[in-house]
Amino acid sequence: MKQLFSAFIIGIIVCFIAVKSCNDKPQQVNVKEVKKEIKTSSNLVEMLHQNYQKAKLEFNKIADSLKTENKKLSVKLQNTRALLKKQQMLVASNIPCDTLRREVLVLNGLSNMQDSLCNVSISSLNQAVAIKDSQLVICNRNYESMYDLQKENQQRQMQLANDLNTALKANRKKRFENKALTCGLMIMTGITTSLFIKSQQ
Repeated sequence: MKQLFSAFIIGIIVCFIAVKSCNDKPQQVNVKEVKKEIKTSSNLVEMLHQNYQKAKLEFNKIADSLKTENKKLSVKLQNTRALLKKQQMLVASNIPCDTLRREVLVLNGLSNMQDSLCNVSISSLNQAVAIKDSQLVICNRNYESMYDLQKENQQRQMQLANDLNTALKANRKKRFENKALTCGLMIMTGITTSLFIKSQQ
């Protein structure tokens, strides 16, 4: 009777170990869903990148046309100023009356002062445009580095998903092997126990 009780206890312990090893199932992750989400986010990033590139091209076209127009207007303005100065000198030299000549010189001075204020405004606007251009270059550089980083992250995520899939397959194989070994161990324990009991009788 003692031997039967010992065999029963050994059988319970082996069953407990077998059940414990079968219940350590890892958390299930749907790798296909993860890969699908990575591809969806990758497609979204590509679409945003293409939209950004299109918008950048449009902006550069408009900026280039404005710069060209600004250069043309600057040349016309300089030609007009040179013509105005010539006219001012001609008018001032052809006036016979000293009082009128003084008035014309004062008016010419006011006109020149307004021209110089206009020059200051134009140069400050050109500086503002140059600052904006340099800021755009910096923003574009930052965007490109962020885009490259995003692409690297997506490649890493895809690699991690593949590694996870491989690890899950290996884990399933190991769990199957453990179950088979446990079943074999239980069968061997049963056979050994029955042989042990028979030998004691």
